[in-house]
Order: sequence, then structure tokens, then C-alpha cells
Amino acid sequence: MSLHLLLSHERRMKSIYPVVASEEEMATVAEQGKQESQLVLLVREGGFGLPTACPACLPWFLYLKLSSVSFQTQYSGVEPDSEDLPAVEYGEAVGFASESGGILEFLKREKIADLDAALTEGEKAELESCKAMVESWIVDASLYEIWMRDNDKAVRKVYFAALPMGLSYALDWKQRHSVMQRLGVTTENAKSRGDELLRKAGMAYQALSVRLQDQKLFFGDRPTSLDALVLGHLLFHLNVSLEVSNLREEISKYPNLVTYAQSLKSQLLGGDDGVPMGSAFGNPKAPPPPPPPPPTSTTRQSSSPDTSDKEKPANKSRNEKENSFKKRAKYFVIAQFVAIIMYVVFAGIDFEDDAQDDDGSDDE
Repeated sequence: MSLHLLLSHERRMKSIYPVVASEEEMATVAEQGKQESQLVLLVREGGFGLPTACPACLPWFLYLKLSSVSFQTQYSGVEPDSEDLPAVEYGEAVGFASESGGILEFLKREKIADLDAALTEGEKAELESCKAMVESWIVDASLYEIWMRDNDKAVRKVYFAALPMGLSYALDWKQRHSVMQRLGVTTENAKSRGDELLRKAGMAYQALSVRLQDQKLFFGDRPTSLDALVLGHLLFHLNVSLEVSNLREEISKYPNLVTYAQSLKSQLLGGDDGVPMGSAFGNPKAPPPPPPPPPTSTTRQSSSPDTSDKEKPANKSRNEKENSFKKRAKYFVIAQFVAIIMYVVFAGIDFEDDAQDDDGSDDE
């Protein structure tokens, strides 16, 4: 029998008798479906004994851990300067850190996790005031210290390890000046501004130490978004090997903060052997099934005009955000080539002098 006849016969038999998939094939299909509905956290690379060494990403990794929600971690080295990282993917939905409300509102809206739901109104007010202090005084001091000239080696490992040397130096130069401009650091006020940021961070650590006292968590036995935020900051500065770390010295003045960070690190991330201790937060559980994908064009045509009109703006907004994120990745190398040219042209003129002042290390 010819090959053509054999294939024709096989197709005819399949149309008559149903094909029963093997157990292995069924398991593969089930696993693919499970992965498609998996919660995915997109972060920068890990290092220094941490799952992600990015100070902006680590708190959200810990938030999901404290929520006992199962998730996958994916690493992105394509856009080290992107404000969209970290990001969360959940079915067809994507939540970016740069969006209004950020990842926290995304997790609440999708009913994935809400660590603060059980707090009273008074506790929520206190929590928000503590978070505001951390996100201003502590985060600003952390940014200043991370992007000091003296810490460029650790910074390149955290943000630019996957990039060529020339590109990593150019992006380091670009980001440092951007951060210093945001913090209001100039050549004239670098030393005094650095001292001011460190002083405010010390006051914030003292307030957090008083609030924590000898508790395991900031609000009794219930983890909150404040725990994730503070723990991420403490673990970063206690574990990342910055060449100059005044904040690590400030943190060390408060033994209960250090004990708090070390204890939770062992429970959530594991000890020296990498194996987590028994956690009081329960075994990770799968998030609820993600919502179904947006209806197709055929379905939309059959729906009422009012419903269709209401759905389109939300879908359009989400698609625009996702497309913007993809375009940034596509043109990243081209855009940063310009940064290299700027680095080559301007770095030799006055960058070294500015950098010496940026880190506040005047000759005294």
C-alpha cells in the first residue's frame, strides 16, 4: 500500500473512531492548562542569597509568600531601567508596579491576596501612616545609598549583570543622575542632603522598632503589607554587599528589627541550606481561577451594544499597557546605544567630579 493510501486510511479511521489520548498526553495537557492559569511574578535577577536582589521587587515576592499564595517567579534582564518591574501576570490580566494603585490594588481586584483585609479601621490608619513613612524617608535614603558612586559594583550586579560592560556602565551613569535629580541632590548640597536622608531613615527605624517591640509581626500574629515592605528593605540592606552601607549600620542599632528580619527570612526563604523552616503562615495555596479571557469578536457582536461599549475601554487600556511594555523590550538595545554615546561624550568632561559630590564623600 502506498504512503498516500496509508495516510488516507489513517485519517478515515480517526474520523470514525474517537482517539483516546494516553495518560502521558492528558497529563501534559493538564500541566499546560495549569501553567496558563498560574500566578507569575516578573522580577529582576536574584543574588546575595535573595530570590531577587531588586529592592523594588523583593517586597512583592515576600508579600505573596506571606499570603501563602502559590506563584511562579520569572526573571527579566531585558529592561533593567524599566519602571514597570515588578509585574504580575494572572491569566489574561497583567498588573504593573507603575500603574495607579500598583500591584497591591491588582491583587485585591483579582481577589488573589489582601493581607490587610482583617485589620480594623484604626489599624489600617496606623498601617498607612507607617507605610507612608517607609516609602518616603526610608526608600529615599535607600535610593541615595544604592546609587552612590562607591556602590557601583553591587548596583551593576543587581541591575545590569546580564548586559555588556559598556552598556552597564552607561546605564549606571544614566540611572544615578536620574535618581540624584529626583532626590534633589546637587553638587553643592550632596553632603548635607545625604546626611539629612540618613537622619530621617534613622528616625523611621526607631519608630518601627518601637512599633514592633518583641512581636513577631507588626500587627500581632497577622502579616500585613507593612511586613512585606519593611522586610524587603531590611533583607536587602542586611544581605546585599554594598561597598558603603550607612543604612546597615543604622539598622544594626535596633536588635529587634534584625531578629525580625532573620527569623522571617528563615521561614519564608530558608536558612543557610536554602530549605525553609516550618512556616506559621500555612502551605502555599493556588489562587482562585483567573477570569475568562475577553470575548471574541463574534461573541461581542452577539452581545448588547451597551455591554460591548463598556468592555472595550478596559480591554483597550490593558492592551495598550502590555504593548508598551513589549515595545520597550523590543527597542531597549537601540535606545541604550544612545546612552553609551552620551556616556562616551560626556563622562570624560565633568561626570567624575559630579559623582564625587553625589556620594557625599568630600575630602575632609
